[in-house]
Parts: sequence; C-alpha cells; structure tokens
Amino acid sequence: MAVQDPTKLRLLEAAGEEFAEKGFELARVRAICERAGANLAAVNYHFGDKEQLYREVLLEAHRCGLDPASEPAVAPLSPADKLRAFITHFCEHVIAFGGADSWQTRLMMREIVDPTPALEFLVRESIRPRFEQLKAIMREVRPEADEQRLDVLCFSVIGQCLHYKTARRVMERLIGDDRYQALTASYLADHIAEFTLAALGLGPPAASPVAVAEVRS
Repeated sequence: MAVQDPTKLRLLEAAGEEFAEKGFELARVRAICERAGANLAAVNYHFGDKEQLYREVLLEAHRCGLDPASEPAVAPLSPADKLRAFITHFCEHVIAFGGADSWQTRLMMREIVDPTPALEFLVRESIRPRFEQLKAIMREVRPEADEQRLDVLCFSVIGQCLHYKTARRVMERLIGDDRYQALTASYLADHIAEFTLAALGLGPPAASPVAVAEVRS
C-alpha cells in the first residue's frame, strides 16, 4: 500500500469514529478535526468536503484494512478451489478485522440500516467488484444457473460470512464468549467453504470424517 500523509490517515480514523457514533448528518467537521489534531482546512485540502470525506471513510470501512491492490488468488485453480480461496480471503479480511465495536463495523451497520446517498458510491466502487468476482467463480461452479440463481448463491456465501460479524453479540450470549472466541477466521473459513461446497455437490457431506480430514490436510 502506498504511504499516505499522516494527517490524512488521522482524519480518516477520526472521521470514522465520528460518523460511526453520530451518523453523517450529525457529525461535524470541526469535531473530526479536533479528534485528528488537525486544522479545519485539512479536510478541504485532503478530501474536498464532508461528503467526499464520508465516501472515503465508507470505502476504508468496507476495505477492512485490506490493501486495495490485494485480491484472493483465483487462478489457475479449479472452480471449487477458487471458491474456497474467495471464502478464506473474505473471512480473513472481514471477520478477523476489528470487532463488533470497531468503528468500521458500526459505520457499515449504520449505513446498511439507514443508508445515505453515499451507499450507491460504495456499492459501485467497492462492493460490486467483489460481488462480480464471486459471481464469476459461481458461474464456473454452476454454469447451468441463470442470473437469479447465481445472485442468490452468491448472497448465501456472503450471508454466511457476514453472520459471524454482524451477529457477534447474540452468538456470545448463546454459546459464551470463550466458545465464540474459538471461532477463528481460519476455522470459520474452513467450515463455510466445506458447508458451501457440500451444498453445491463439490465436496463430501459437511462435517463428515472425509471432509474434516480434507480441511485439516
């Protein structure tokens, strides 16, 4: 990742906290600059205005600390291995990043529940490219499927992955904090990949002795 101006990085972090706490409308540029230890002109210099700052913060939240140039390896693998690689990459860079109380998670949840006009930008610039990548893999897995079927197959994969992030507080109360903490990103990636591949007919039944042995090998 290219080295960024430290003031810009502080503004992104401070804006993330401010927007996550108060939402776009109630967040104030002055408060963001105070959090960042920067003068008021810094936002205009680095981002142009509050709206563009919010867009950049949303991108950073969705990126989850991931280098924008980094993508999961998908070739020259079989369709099943491409899907496993995508799921592993997703879990390692979304589930494992931050926690349920991180500003990234809180901001994304706020934007999903009460979307702003910036959501269209986020979908176009960040979410759609990853979705289309998954859809291309799924098209290899199920070449006979129509677009609607491919859409819901992709949503099923994404939903499994995001569930462990968005429902964390409920899960902790259901199974206890210790057992939840044992659900590492790598463990969940193996489980979701095994479960999905089994459902698609590309692997043994989920949690069978053969499947467990394959995951551990």
